Amino acid sequence: MALKLVKKTEPVSNDKWFDFDKDTKILLAPIDTPEYQIALERARRRLRRNDEQFTEGTVGVVSGEKTEHQNHCMLLSHFILKDWDGAQDDEGNPLKYTPAIGAQMIETNVDFFIFVLKNAAEFAAENKGELAETVEKPLSGSSGKESGAAKRRSASSSTKG
Repeated sequence: MALKLVKKTEPVSNDKWFDFDKDTKILLAPIDTPEYQIALERARRRLRRNDEQFTEGTVGVVSGEKTEHQNHCMLLSHFILKDWDGAQDDEGNPLKYTPAIGAQMIETNVDFFIFVLKNAAEFAAENKGELAETVEKPLSGSSGKESGAAKRRSASSSTKG
């Protein structure tokens, strides 16, 4: 079998609305959004670097350091959670979406944190399934074969010349 270059499929970067409850709709990007994945890797490297400052048996906190959960909530609010409709502040007033308020909402509401992760992951899986389905469909002008060309006739079935 010959070595073949496979085209890299880019994640679909469209956003989708989800119902959080009967009053609230949430706009999410898929969890495999490249910007989110890059930022998540960067945050993990930063946490490892901070941990390396402490030897075994010592504990400490780097000045200004945030928890892994706080960092993750911030990343989700910047790259995955895009908007909402129906969210309210603590007094019941409509709440306009901003990444800072989104991070606070995700951080303080475990059910919402899980909702964002679960639905963004399912959305990414759904996109991958649709992409795979599209890639597998033969072109309308082809014979349905991988190459799109019909098989050559054998010498015995060729026409007389």
